[in-house]
Amino acid sequence: MSQTAIKALRPLEEWITEFGPILEVFLDPFCVVDIGGNVVDFNIAFTELVGESHRHIRKTRLLTQLVKFHGTTNPFIEVVSTGRALRIDAVSASSKAHSDAKLDIGAVPILSKGGLIIGALITLRNVTADHNLLQKYGDTKKESITDGLTGLFNKIHMEEEINKALKLSLREKKPVSIVMADIDFFKKVNDAHGHQAGDYVLQLVATTLKNLMRETDRAGRFGGEEFIILLNNCPEKGAAIFCERFRHAVESTLFIFEGKRIPVTLSQGTSSILRDWEDSLDVSTLLKELVHQADSALYKAKINGRNRVVQFTSVEPTKSTT
Repeated sequence: MSQTAIKALRPLEEWITEFGPILEVFLDPFCVVDIGGNVVDFNIAFTELVGESHRHIRKTRLLTQLVKFHGTTNPFIEVVSTGRALRIDAVSASSKAHSDAKLDIGAVPILSKGGLIIGALITLRNVTADHNLLQKYGDTKKESITDGLTGLFNKIHMEEEINKALKLSLREKKPVSIVMADIDFFKKVNDAHGHQAGDYVLQLVATTLKNLMRETDRAGRFGGEEFIILLNNCPEKGAAIFCERFRHAVESTLFIFEGKRIPVTLSQGTSSILRDWEDSLDVSTLLKELVHQADSALYKAKINGRNRVVQFTSVEPTKSTT
């Protein structure tokens, strides 16, 4: 040990003597590290975390040999170099006792009476079980709101997303557009090439859609070969531009399944919030109306030849026969 480290260790030992009774109340693993990165004091919980005996820890000394931190800065180095307290959650780490652990780390610099940094107090809470539980919950939640085939949101969750967007739109006076998209002649794809080919087409169309969307947009599978897209802060003109990009991207994509090319095109219908709706409809009614209008525009696109985009405002009202 260098003379500088020995000189720094004396006031650190004094600090441990002074604050030792307080440290004894810590339930989480902790260690006191000197400016050389050596562990000079610790509790029983720390020995259990690293999986080493009290004697071995005293002999090994270096914190980085007892606990290996993965993908993050050594907390000791960061605290000593900056002189500031540090908190990092769910750090990947390993030790003799834990090959793959998640640790919540807290570290504070220890100062001498003259104000010099002489070491650091580091706490290491093992949150592996909590982390795994949260991850499992996240995976379960994701499964409950997404379509298993395409990875897009399912119909129920998309309605929730649109509902939230409409509330925000009406409050902040920002435009929202809805798109209904349908793969043309999809039944023929299944009949001619099989359902696995149909699944392949759905997945590739969904991937194409994801690549075109902004972070604020949302998309879901509405059933069968039909998709619904929520374009936040997007007026009618912007919706038309987006749909043309989507339509062209799908038409230009090579869909090849088991060596056979499958021609794929899209028909789309759009609807957008109109200003005079703001005070006349509640959000639930507005959602149904927008979806209905987009669906009507989609129907118009299909009867007009498919592989095209139709906006609801361009759809002529049905004339009465009476």
